[in-house]
Amino acid sequence: MIRTPSVLAPLRITRRVIASVLALGSALSLVSCAGVAVPTPEADPANPLCAEVIVALPDVLLGLDRSETTAQSTAAWGSGGATIVLRCGVTPPPPTTDLCTTIASRNGTEIDWIVKEDDKRGVVHMTTYGREPAVDLTIPREVAPDQPSAAAIDLAGLISQIPQSGGRCLAFEDFE
Repeated sequence: MIRTPSVLAPLRITRRVIASVLALGSALSLVSCAGVAVPTPEADPANPLCAEVIVALPDVLLGLDRSETTAQSTAAWGSGGATIVLRCGVTPPPPTTDLCTTIASRNGTEIDWIVKEDDKRGVVHMTTYGREPAVDLTIPREVAPDQPSAAAIDLAGLISQIPQSGGRCLAFEDFE
C-alpha cells in the first residue's frame, strides 16, 4: 500500500504558522506596552502620603515626558538610559556622613536630600532625609549634566506634602 500525503497536512502546518505568528505578535505588543521596570520601594510603598505625591506628579519633568512604570509608588520620565526615576516609600536613611544638602524650591519649600554620585552608571541618586516615607530620585547625568538637582527643585512642592519627621542636614560648622 502506498501512502499518500494527507490533504489535511498543509492545513495543520498553516495553522501552526498562523498560531506562532499570532503568539509572537502578542508577546511583542505586551513588551511594547510594558512600563519602565522600576524596583518596588522596599519600606512602605502603600503609604497614603506616597499615593498623594504620585497622583500629583507632573506629566513633564526636565523636558521629559512621563512614562508608565511597573511598580507601585514609582514614576519615571524619559526612556532608556535617559530616564529619571522616582520611588516613594523607600527605607528612610539613617544619619550619615554622606553629602546631605538642603534644596529649596522656587516657592521657598526646603527638602533635605542625601546625594550620591554614581560615576560608573552616570547617575546622581538623591534620597530625602528626615521624611517618612522617604523618596528617592535617580537622575542620569545625560538628562541634566550641569544641575541634576533641578529635578528635586521641581518636585520639592509635592514632596513637601510628606512632613519633616526626623533630623535635618547639618552644616560642617554644626559639628564643631
